[in-house]
Amino acid sequence: MSTGSVLILRTLGVPRVTGPAGLLDVTGKSLALLMFLALEGETPREVLADLLWSDQGGDAARRNLRVQLHRLRGSGLADWLEVTPGAAALRGEVQVDLLSLRAALAAGDAPGAAALVGGRFLDHLSVPGAAEFGAWQERVAGQALDEQLRALDALAAHEAARGAWPGVLAAHARALGLEPLRERSVRAQMETLAALGQREEALDAYRALCRRLREELGAQPLPATRLLAQDIAQAPAPSGGAVPVGPLVGRAAEVAALRAARTMLVLGEAGIGKSRLLRGAAGDGLVVRGAPELTPLPFGALLDALRAQPSLVWCPEPLRPALVATLGAPGGAGLPDRGATLDVLAQALLALAGGRPLIVEDLHWLDAGSLEAAFLALHRGARHLWLSARPEDLAGRADVLEVLARVNPPSLTIQELPLEGVAELITRLAGREAPLFSARLFEATAGHPLFLMETLRDLRERGVLSERGGRWHTPFDAFTVDYAEVPVPPSVTQAIRGRVERLGRVTRQLLQAGALWGEAFPPALVAGCVGVPVGEALDELERAQAARLVTPDGAGFRFGHDLHRRALLDGLSGARRAHLHAGLAALAPAGTPAGTVARHFELGGEPNRTWPLWVQAAREAEGLFAHADAFALYGRALACGAPPREAFAARVARSELCRHLDDEPGREAELAALAQLAAGLDDAGCWADLAARRAKWHTERDEYALAVAEVRAALERFGGALDDDVRSALLLEGGAALACLEDWPASAALLEEALALTRERLPVRASNVLYWLGYGAYRTGEFAQAERAYRQSVEVLPPGTLSRGRVLSLWKVGACLRRLGQLCEAAQALREADDSARTLNAGSVRGLIVAEQAALAFTHGDREGAAALAAEAQTLLTPGGEEGWDVLNPLLVALAAGPVTATR
Repeated sequence: MSTGSVLILRTLGVPRVTGPAGLLDVTGKSLALLMFLALEGETPREVLADLLWSDQGGDAARRNLRVQLHRLRGSGLADWLEVTPGAAALRGEVQVDLLSLRAALAAGDAPGAAALVGGRFLDHLSVPGAAEFGAWQERVAGQALDEQLRALDALAAHEAARGAWPGVLAAHARALGLEPLRERSVRAQMETLAALGQREEALDAYRALCRRLREELGAQPLPATRLLAQDIAQAPAPSGGAVPVGPLVGRAAEVAALRAARTMLVLGEAGIGKSRLLRGAAGDGLVVRGAPELTPLPFGALLDALRAQPSLVWCPEPLRPALVATLGAPGGAGLPDRGATLDVLAQALLALAGGRPLIVEDLHWLDAGSLEAAFLALHRGARHLWLSARPEDLAGRADVLEVLARVNPPSLTIQELPLEGVAELITRLAGREAPLFSARLFEATAGHPLFLMETLRDLRERGVLSERGGRWHTPFDAFTVDYAEVPVPPSVTQAIRGRVERLGRVTRQLLQAGALWGEAFPPALVAGCVGVPVGEALDELERAQAARLVTPDGAGFRFGHDLHRRALLDGLSGARRAHLHAGLAALAPAGTPAGTVARHFELGGEPNRTWPLWVQAAREAEGLFAHADAFALYGRALACGAPPREAFAARVARSELCRHLDDEPGREAELAALAQLAAGLDDAGCWADLAARRAKWHTERDEYALAVAEVRAALERFGGALDDDVRSALLLEGGAALACLEDWPASAALLEEALALTRERLPVRASNVLYWLGYGAYRTGEFAQAERAYRQSVEVLPPGTLSRGRVLSLWKVGACLRRLGQLCEAAQALREADDSARTLNAGSVRGLIVAEQAALAFTHGDREGAAALAAEAQTLLTPGGEEGWDVLNPLLVALAAGPVTATR
């Protein structure tokens, strides 16, 4: 850094202030004041006085602050210190190492960020009598430590991508210098040493950690660290050096394209190196993975990733209550509407990423909600959003493709490595060229990165790879040997299967059960399915870990790649597959999403245990306003043979979801299915419920006489056998249809009877009744009376209710107020109605609201705004209908004719 006209502040480690002439003598509260201003910016003098003189009264604190500001000016800082009667700040060019480190992290400059790592924030700076400053110092120190560790983790990833393993070890050693008990760094150090064949050095690192924990805390390492040490200690001494994770080769153009784009969709087949490319380009990124078992669950992948965090220390305090509500409620339904849920999840992604690139892997398995949240995080300021998918699987995901189409990110298709790339890989791993061996590997694997690494591992297990001088070799390196003699497996799937079979029957069965469960699985679950004690299962899974088929994942294990899962599943018979699915469902851990358990029971051939769980999953989806998902989940319950009465309830729910989705053909089909079920049940309540739904269907299609006939027939046939709930539903629909026929006395009689049955017991039904009472007053020109009824319709609902009926009532409140000349109040009611309609994704209802907003804008004299809203309303309203068009058509005429009085 140049010190010409720059003030340089070191905050990481022992604080230091450097001006153009060299080090400046700034200590104590003057130093504390300077560092606070450098990081927090312009600050009111009252805040500074309270910060540094927390133990003194206001006058004394302000007087002391004046003294310190005077001392700072006299310390050679007058050119940078700006003091006004109300505040103090630093001006000019000021370089602060912590701010520079944050900028380097945000820019993805891992070496630059790591170069700024210096130690504990304001180390050895103690300020007596300044409790508020001490609290601030402690808080920033924690953040600074996390950021420095992130910088060193990113440096380690950067060095690994170059194959520079000494640099990887040096980065982990620096992280342990900052936080000696950080087990993540110790495990990374151990794994790197073990991969390089330095088993004793890896175990020495573990023993040193054990000593520190015992001496300082009287504790032992975490289970994941102990398991890793056991794995390294029990692994047979290698006859040849282990093959470390391959360096990133042959992808320079792709890395450059990724780093130049804020968002990019990386396409390629399984194992082609999409994940390796994204992580190599990111250095240190936040990864969210799609998984088949999470696909049916709304926000499944994102909620799973957030719930996996050990704490919420990364989450801003104002966001924590909403995030805890979202994560803690069944199905994640902890917020009032889907829009709020998306907003909270997007903010959480931004906070957890902390400036790092956001990577979404296996997009073809991601639920659409998680993708929407990721794109919202990008819109809110995420530095990068990179996605990966298999094209053939993504093509079948219409819901994900629809979300993708809204943003239309550029795509990048990656192919196999060329021969030159394979040769570079072998040279980087072996430390020297092996052209014939490289050519044979290229011929056998077509340059497919995963096939290459699997083949190399298979060769090592066969003893073909050997170690001489700290580097691995094969007998096929010589130029004189025909490379066709290299014993590469004929297919990678066979190679993976061979590795599994060498581990034994129990290990194979445990891995097969885990493969059916998902990408990651808990040991106790697969042990129960296979029928072995958990301890024995752990022994076997640790052998699989040594074979690089699985890796530790918290308290469980994760497959190294999806091809490992595929190879395991390909060998499963149908009967064993069903047996394992049923066992997984029966033993699923507490808290497993209902949809996941239902899927396993379904595949296990146990429909009676399946359908209730699909119903539960559907209800959870409804709570997240994921209407299309809920509709499909109810369908799965029906497909599994839900009993007639439960099937009737599921069809009722699907018919209502069709209303939210504006799917009229689907709704008609559900009503027809309900009629078949009602005929089989022959239950008065079911018939009457169906009659009420048919009547509503007819009313919404302007078939009012048919609706009235439906209600009257049901009341005559079943009247005495109906409870208040079903009877009031019929009365409501009959009163609504009669109101549409403008038979006001008959309509009011039915609606008043319905209101008496519902006001105390059924608030949602009472709200609908009041809506139609308001409709009668509205159509007869009694706008004040109508406004009161519509407002009561909203107020009678439980707090927090978000429904189609509430939106319609708010729309009518706004319409009445406009006609009463209360334009500001009308605008507020219509704005609230529009916000709620957007949350419900109710396009046709929004058309009614927007038409009224257009008329209101015209009344205000805003012709341009009225024209824009009228154009939008035309796209939303149902063609050929009456409602909404009765306001919009006269308005369109008025807009075309010139300035005239707006329609009422």
